[in-house]
Amino acid sequence: MDSSADGMPGESAQEKEREYLLKDMMIRTVASDMAYSRGVRYYNQGRVTHLERVRDSRYRAEVDGSIKYEVEVRLSKDGSGIEQYTCDCPAASQYLGACKHVVAVLKAIQDEQAGEEQEQEANLSKSEIFSQLKRTFDVRQQGEPAESTSSRRMFRFFADADREDSTQYRVASQAAYLVPRLFVEDLYGRIECWLEFRFGTDRLYVVRNVLEFLRSKEKGETWQLGRNSALDLADIRWADPVSAKLYAMLKDAHRAEKEVLLYGPNNGVYYSGFHSYIFEQKQFKLAPDNLGRFLAVMGDTPFEMRINGADIGDVRGSQGQPQIGVSIREKEGRGQVSLTTEEILPLDDACRYLYQDQHIYAVTAKFARAVKPLWQSFRTTTRIEVPRSEMGRFFGEVLPRLEKAAAVEVDPAFLEQYMLQPLTAELYIDYAGDGIAVRPLLCYGDAKFNPLVAAAPPLRDGRHLVRDARGEQEIMTRLSVYGFRPERDQLVQKDEERSYDFLTEELPNLPAWVDVFYEDSFVKRPVRPMPKVAAGVSVNDMDLLEVTFNMKDLDVHELMDILDSYKQKRRYHRLKDRTFVTLEEQQMQALADFVENAGITRKNAADGATVELPLSQAMYLDELARADETLHLERSRTFRSIVRNIRRPEEADYEVPAELKEVLRDYQVTGFNWLSTLADYHLGGILADDMGLGKTLQVIAFLLARQDASQPPSLVVAPTSLMYNWLDEIARFAPSLKAAAVAGTKAQREAVLAEADKSYDVLVTTYNMLKRDIALYEKRKFRYAFLDEAQHIKNPTTQNARAVKKIKTGGYFALTGTPIENTLTELWSIFDFLMPGYLLTHKKFKERYETQIVREQDERMLTNLRRHVMPFILRRMKKDVLKELPDKVERKMVSDMTPKQEKIYQAWFVRSQREFAAELRANGFGESRIKILAILTRLRQIACDPAMFLEGYEGGSGKLDMLEEVVGEAVAGGHRILVFSQFTTMLEHIGERLKQIGITYYYLDGATPALERIRLVKMFNAGNIPVFLISLKAGGTGLNLTGADMVIHFDPWWNPAVEDQATDRAYRLGQKNNVQVLKFITKGTVEEKIYELQEKKKSLIDQMIQPGDNFLSKLSEEEIRELFEQR
Repeated sequence: MDSSADGMPGESAQEKEREYLLKDMMIRTVASDMAYSRGVRYYNQGRVTHLERVRDSRYRAEVDGSIKYEVEVRLSKDGSGIEQYTCDCPAASQYLGACKHVVAVLKAIQDEQAGEEQEQEANLSKSEIFSQLKRTFDVRQQGEPAESTSSRRMFRFFADADREDSTQYRVASQAAYLVPRLFVEDLYGRIECWLEFRFGTDRLYVVRNVLEFLRSKEKGETWQLGRNSALDLADIRWADPVSAKLYAMLKDAHRAEKEVLLYGPNNGVYYSGFHSYIFEQKQFKLAPDNLGRFLAVMGDTPFEMRINGADIGDVRGSQGQPQIGVSIREKEGRGQVSLTTEEILPLDDACRYLYQDQHIYAVTAKFARAVKPLWQSFRTTTRIEVPRSEMGRFFGEVLPRLEKAAAVEVDPAFLEQYMLQPLTAELYIDYAGDGIAVRPLLCYGDAKFNPLVAAAPPLRDGRHLVRDARGEQEIMTRLSVYGFRPERDQLVQKDEERSYDFLTEELPNLPAWVDVFYEDSFVKRPVRPMPKVAAGVSVNDMDLLEVTFNMKDLDVHELMDILDSYKQKRRYHRLKDRTFVTLEEQQMQALADFVENAGITRKNAADGATVELPLSQAMYLDELARADETLHLERSRTFRSIVRNIRRPEEADYEVPAELKEVLRDYQVTGFNWLSTLADYHLGGILADDMGLGKTLQVIAFLLARQDASQPPSLVVAPTSLMYNWLDEIARFAPSLKAAAVAGTKAQREAVLAEADKSYDVLVTTYNMLKRDIALYEKRKFRYAFLDEAQHIKNPTTQNARAVKKIKTGGYFALTGTPIENTLTELWSIFDFLMPGYLLTHKKFKERYETQIVREQDERMLTNLRRHVMPFILRRMKKDVLKELPDKVERKMVSDMTPKQEKIYQAWFVRSQREFAAELRANGFGESRIKILAILTRLRQIACDPAMFLEGYEGGSGKLDMLEEVVGEAVAGGHRILVFSQFTTMLEHIGERLKQIGITYYYLDGATPALERIRLVKMFNAGNIPVFLISLKAGGTGLNLTGADMVIHFDPWWNPAVEDQATDRAYRLGQKNNVQVLKFITKGTVEEKIYELQEKKKSLIDQMIQPGDNFLSKLSEEEIRELFEQR
């Protein structure tokens, strides 16, 4: 390939013209910094209007300020200078320079110049030329106002973007090469490196302006190769990885330089014709970083190199370091120091990149520091003579550093005159009061001496000892830094803490040529780790833990002293034998936690002492021992069994009730086993599974397995909206369990409680009812108590929390997907119900945990708290049990009506019965379906929210309350939800309720335009808004909402197939999560009857009713009559 072919033969006329564009620096010279800054802001805001060129170098424009101001500017003929400017604003006459309006116009002129340049460069088609002529001479268009500067900029920006897009997606057809050549110049000790490039396809041409090449390549322009050859840069692809990486390196360097100018200290002064410091015509100047990147890009690929104008052929980058040889010869007592290997040439000032023998080495910083003085010494010579009088100094100061960079050969004649031995040191350590003493010996071969006693070692053979002054000074400095002071033949540090610092910090980091010896007074090493501690734990007949504590090489009282030192945050403890025990290892925390939680104090501290602890501490102690091998815990067989059963509930052997064996999934069986294990050990726990994993079903299985007529009933406390849902689920999955709601009037509630022991296995009540009737509850004892949505007692000071904690029962459990919503106190409050005292009193809990974790961000205390609580919290997320879950989980959620809502419903129901009967008498069943549908629709609206059609109604809605709880918990758990309703008014009410609790949402109904529908769907699937409210008919089909994993049907539709279609907005191809489908039903209303009829005819519906059919039309007269019968 021809390497000398011409690229761009000199600068083009366009380049020369670009040199004379109006520059920012020129604008800055005529305005103050404040005026310039405000003027640029005005320009960016598009306030310059009607900019026009009056003559070749005169411009006139208007600027929108508080009013419109007129500005006139006259530039030099070449357009680069500012000769005159005027503005009719009041401030113009007061300024010494240009006002902000003038600056804004100058910036607009600058922009117009750039636009004109682009127009000149563009190749206009015939149609475009014709359009320009038409705009110029068509009188019909001459009356139109000139386009504004802002509009011109807008069109240009979008045109640039279009051009970039077309370049990006264009398929390049020509393979091009970018080939580098490295140049190195030694300018009197200052090394300069740069790259030049050749570019082409079949033939390579010199790139005579690298920066222009980059700009043209980015714009996809045509590049002139030779005098008669050009190449469309938009139509090329790089032929090899090296070319592509070289181009990327150039782009990155250009971008980095622009960013320095844009964001540097010069207020962001940057313009298209800025002066580059790294690109100069065909040269790309290499700073060390870019030189390193260039060598990395080239790898093993050879490249051409020239040094001081001489072509040295192909060169490769290499790892390792060059081989350098130095000889030291004796000549008449003088020394001759010579390089015996190929000369080296550093390519940067720090000598990190070294050229030698067709290779460039990237060496370590340590080697570079060693080789730099060597190169500096031999840069202008190959031999250095050292006078006889300086040879001792040479061997002492220069030779040790020289040997770090080169292989040195010393003339034997010198070895007869000088003793050349490397320095080593010996440190002998002893105690000195509370501190330590060090006796140093400096050694050169067999010659040793203590520098505190003798100035030098005696030499018997008459040779001159060449001492390593720097090394001797280093060892003495290392000791003096830690405060050692000379006393006779020793260096002494009497302070205990400084001595400990030396032993732990400096001693392990001494160089390899220093050896350490301990005097006989050191029976053991002066610093040692904490001795191993052993403890034993077993379970006695009272179901209490018994902990025994034993130490090796320590008595208990000394252990307590060590722990006191640790609590004082000391880094060490001094034992009776004067050795140091380091306290900075992590094991100390586990030991301190163990002793503190085991209740061992100085009062009961004695070898073999036994301490009793609650069984609830078993999991914590076991976890502590597992976390730290130095804390050896001997566990009894019973203790191991308890821990194993709680830790691995999936391995427990509890019998699942026969009725539910085919119903429970594997993870639900694990939850059942976990509850059973905790109950058998009289422990409590939180079942914290993700929403939709069947917490209720797991509890029902547990209660069914424990069903015993001789035992008192168990109690479930739930939010009002979920009370009947519990009864419904019990009736569905465990009909043999006798369950009742403690609800209704006070007399009705008292009657249920009075018959509880004889008649029921399970009682279900609400937090509000329990709070009212706590006097009745605290007199009784229940077998087990379960709190559903236990976050209702997260505030320990509320009446809810105080009431439930008065319940007496054989086992306490909580159900919640969010045991912590805001503060750790919420977790404490739930555990205070489960196992009172386990997490201390509230005051001590805040001191030990909450303050330390929240305010101090104490990771250790957070870990400690986790060890306490996690064994008693069982939490599974959908992703954890995804393989076991069905693709779609459907649940019915039953809510009660509020008192006012129920009164209104009952009144309208009676009225509806009369209207229904009258309609049948008048028109017969066949002709009355539309009227019947209207009557039923009104009842369904009341079941949802009477406020939908009753103005001024403020009695609340039970179903709306249930939605608030469900959506609130789901959003807190990271779920994204679709809420469907056939009533748009109901969706508006739901939206208002969500606003009140701070939940954002999207909304879609039949009035939403088609494009807006698409936008909302995309935003929901891609964004963070958790809820989408959708009209059933408007959004039930045609939408892909796989961003949701929960679907709520707020009101049941006649046709379940329509509901299924709506559900399929989320449950469809592309859905990666399991989908929960919740159907909200209001208890005691026509909704329940519609749902029952749907379930009763489910198979028939699936076979016969197609989407769009009316379920009502498929019901018989008898079935419709049942809808109007009172239960």
